[in-house]
Amino acid sequence: MKNQYKKIYDVMELLQDSFIEEAMEEEEKPHRIFFWKYIAVAAFAGILIIVSIKVLPDNIFKNDSSRKTETVKEPGSKEPETIKEEEAIPRIRYEKSIKDEDSLEKITCSLQTEGAGGGNYGWFVIKSPKDLASKNPTRNNTKEITELPVFKNEKGLASESMDKEDFKEDDIYFGHQSYEETRDYPYDGTAPSRWGVCFRSDTQESLTQQLLEYTFYRLEFSILEDDENGVMWGYSIMKPPSGKGKMYPLISLEQAEEKLRKGEFFSHNPYDKDVAGTAKILSVELEYLTQEYQVYLQPFYKFIITDKSWDLSDVMKCENWEEYTSASEVYVPAVQEKYLDIRGNAQLRTN
Repeated sequence: MKNQYKKIYDVMELLQDSFIEEAMEEEEKPHRIFFWKYIAVAAFAGILIIVSIKVLPDNIFKNDSSRKTETVKEPGSKEPETIKEEEAIPRIRYEKSIKDEDSLEKITCSLQTEGAGGGNYGWFVIKSPKDLASKNPTRNNTKEITELPVFKNEKGLASESMDKEDFKEDDIYFGHQSYEETRDYPYDGTAPSRWGVCFRSDTQESLTQQLLEYTFYRLEFSILEDDENGVMWGYSIMKPPSGKGKMYPLISLEQAEEKLRKGEFFSHNPYDKDVAGTAKILSVELEYLTQEYQVYLQPFYKFIITDKSWDLSDVMKCENWEEYTSASEVYVPAVQEKYLDIRGNAQLRTN
């Protein structure tokens, strides 16, 4: 795809003021565990304004509000569905409610990760909880969701490590864009690794639909420091499955927290279970794991935790190591256990 934009500044100029303002908003969600959320858009733009990078397609920042719609009726359905003409990306199709719990089949549930894991500290090194604060619409706001669809995974939904030549104009078209950026630090305390996500965020939709759009209408990219080139970029595009999701009942947040305290979770860090009973919960959200190895795309309660016993004094190779702390992401399967075929804990593949 030929693209006229040669610098990230050119792309940032395409963003509407409302998009920038929305990205910089501080939010507080109605849950007993909460903290302020900040997005460092100004710093992000300032760093990248002078850097020539692989090109983001300009159509990602278009708005689809002017597109025509038509009402159609799916075979066997009672209610008509409204769809957009010439849909550039597949619709997210799923049952609106549980039809028959007794007919639900068991689904495989597992997690894999790379790396040996940490010792007496968490998986991420951060300066503040806001460094890991996502814009997931269910962040600290999970209680009203009691059921979610599960999808059979398909090859090609996630396109990893894409170059600009791999982009097609219709691949990532979506309106109602929002942006999030999270970060974590290396052990020498130098510039953080930054992780950006551009995703669809239509707050007029139901919370379930917002979560699905956050999951399947998204472009992810990394902003990594490099001694020679300054900044390196990698892209990943996520698309919805073509199959229709089947609705499954979820455990409650309280039940998920009980499982966390018992160490009944998946984790990238095998030492997280050592602090399951004492860890402080920084945030919780419902998140779909969408890696290619997943047999089913299903929701998990993702808890971000830290613990006062974690010690970075021998880990951080910098004088101001006291400014840093560590945190981990742990995943409790959200679907009720009787419908799960759980395949052990995190399967660590050490480098």
